[in-house]
Amino acid sequence: MNHVRKRVGVFKRQSERGTSLIELMIAMLVLAVGLGALTTLFVASMATDNRNSKDTSATLLAQKVIEELSAQSTNSTLAITLTDCAGNSWTIPSTQGAAAPNGQGAPLATNAGSPYYGGIDFNQPIGAVPAGFGMQYVDCNQNGGQTTYDVRWNVMSVTANSTRLITASARQLATTGNSGLYFAVPVTLRTVGGS
Repeated sequence: MNHVRKRVGVFKRQSERGTSLIELMIAMLVLAVGLGALTTLFVASMATDNRNSKDTSATLLAQKVIEELSAQSTNSTLAITLTDCAGNSWTIPSTQGAAAPNGQGAPLATNAGSPYYGGIDFNQPIGAVPAGFGMQYVDCNQNGGQTTYDVRWNVMSVTANSTRLITASARQLATTGNSGLYFAVPVTLRTVGGS
């Protein structure tokens, strides 16, 4: 009888050794799948962060144009010059508006069914925009990459006493270096200003 008990103990130990190796392999597989999922999550979050950065830059460019235009009197003949990081100078020659509904400057989207209705119409090439109402502004980052933004604006006279509606839009065009390119809708800002 002792002989039978001894053999049962031997078989029990051998089966435990095999189970722990299989458990270890399953645990490593679960860990690998989990780390793979985390890697995918990190890549997706970096892409989202980059897109948000580009959206912020586009918003700041549209805001800069609006502030420069609204700071000037409607009768001002002073030209406003903006210089980008690549050394390109862009001149805004006039702050005067034209009558509604078209205003003066970049054409506005007039299709009521368009999600961009009342905003700048980007369906037209930059060459079709009247001089002084559009620019391809280059923004540089610390890694040597450059991002080009298509910035356009329109000034519309609202009332006879020099009140005007200023609309500015910016969208990302191209990227070089480590900046990445992720699609983002154009940013459109509007303000009402007077002299």
